[in-house]
Amino acid sequence: MSRGYLLDTNIAIAILINESNVIDFVQQASRDKMPIYFSAITISEVFAGLKHEERLRAEKLFTSKRCIDVTAEIAKLAGTLRRDLISKGRKLKTPDALIIATASVFELTLVSRDSDMKFIEQELGIPRLNIDIV
Repeated sequence: MSRGYLLDTNIAIAILINESNVIDFVQQASRDKMPIYFSAITISEVFAGLKHEERLRAEKLFTSKRCIDVTAEIAKLAGTLRRDLISKGRKLKTPDALIIATASVFELTLVSRDSDMKFIEQELGIPRLNIDIV
């Protein structure tokens, strides 16, 4: 059973632009007492794309949720995942591997719209939830 949700970068961006279905999901998770987390990688990716005037809203979002730092355990697992997937002919970017490894280590459901991550549930046994774009 999942211990909460790890929100991928594309979901964090959807929150920042007030996409109603993503906001509804976050509110429902809160009512269900399901913790929501972000990876430090997601925070880095979001801040890399922000305009200066958008920083305050992002700061508020990320301070209101739990942040999981990249540990040696997460880094090793991410490297192993990348190696194993590359050997099978599948590409996985390092930031995505770190986010997937974070979900695995902390037993979280990964919430993402990234079509490149659709395989993680079936191939890696990591729960994944997709929230469609409305």
